[in-house]
Amino acid sequence: MQMGDNKVSGIVKLEDIQNTNSYALLMKGKNKVPLIKIKDNKKPILLITSVKNTNIGIKNPKFPFDFRTKSGARFIAAIMGDGEINKQINVRYNNQNKKLIRLVLKSAQDIFGGVDFKIYERGDKTFQLHFPKIVGLITIRLGLKPGYKSKTNYKIPSFILKSKKEIKAIFLRQFFNDEGSIRLSDRRLQIKQTLSIKISKERCRKNPGKYCHNFLKGIKQLFDSFEISSNIALEGYRNEKVDFGISVYGKENLEKFQKEIGSDIEEKRNNLDKAIKNYKFPSAPRNKRLLWALDKFKKIQNKRGYVTKCSLSEESQRSIKTATSFLVDLKKQGKIREIEKPRNKKGHFLPRKYVWI
Repeated sequence: MQMGDNKVSGIVKLEDIQNTNSYALLMKGKNKVPLIKIKDNKKPILLITSVKNTNIGIKNPKFPFDFRTKSGARFIAAIMGDGEINKQINVRYNNQNKKLIRLVLKSAQDIFGGVDFKIYERGDKTFQLHFPKIVGLITIRLGLKPGYKSKTNYKIPSFILKSKKEIKAIFLRQFFNDEGSIRLSDRRLQIKQTLSIKISKERCRKNPGKYCHNFLKGIKQLFDSFEISSNIALEGYRNEKVDFGISVYGKENLEKFQKEIGSDIEEKRNNLDKAIKNYKFPSAPRNKRLLWALDKFKKIQNKRGYVTKCSLSEESQRSIKTATSFLVDLKKQGKIREIEKPRNKKGHFLPRKYVWI
């Protein structure tokens, strides 16, 4: 298994870290063997660490380390979100919310066992959770890379993308906890990521899905697995640092997110609820409005045998003007055809009738 390889199983075994600069404290009979290079996994291991003259590391480690669980998904998402693996391979997680600090710590303990840690309160009133270097040496076996995420541009591990829905949901939940926001002004859920890239602003704007951070490509893939429509767009451009964002619009999409994913942060839960309640009518997905309108059209035709602007307006909960616009555009695309221009007894035209082709 190579560092940076996205095709990993999600399990890190003892032999995967034997070739790293790591040491173990072993139990041989009733005696403890001094810290030695990890070579022998037949004796009970009391401690693994990255530094020989220390007792800081992971005590009574839970081999193998399984990241294919809910705890594994949360821990990886936290590192990819408000966390980091610095150039010294130290793992840190920063947040002002104590609940999130506790959740990430609990996840690490579920994965590794008795992992040592420290929590610092920083000057900006946020908290920083520190793990020993051995945690970093293990975590990079999953394809995560040390350094600035805007430069490393690494991907969500493939085993997360292929996992069960409940695992994906925890990953998205934690990533939204860290990096997501709800914009009440346009009722949008958004997640942003910055990427250091030497590409023109015009190219980034025309094809954001190609040039955006690999995180966002993976997030979109996860959203798709929940049938939550999302789109990626350029959000900001400054020299060689480009901001991309993935957005979720529409009442139905936000309701799916609320039901299946949600957030551990009360403020974000409340804002999501406000955004959903601010929709007066069911929303038509952006860039798919005609497909949405055609779906409503088919439902009416199945009931009545034909569709008018009035029946489409009622079914879609849109104005007569909007329903007429739907019919005009669907007819231009060859999706529907007009079958009758009815008149009343006085000869006045009634709403035209259409059928799906």
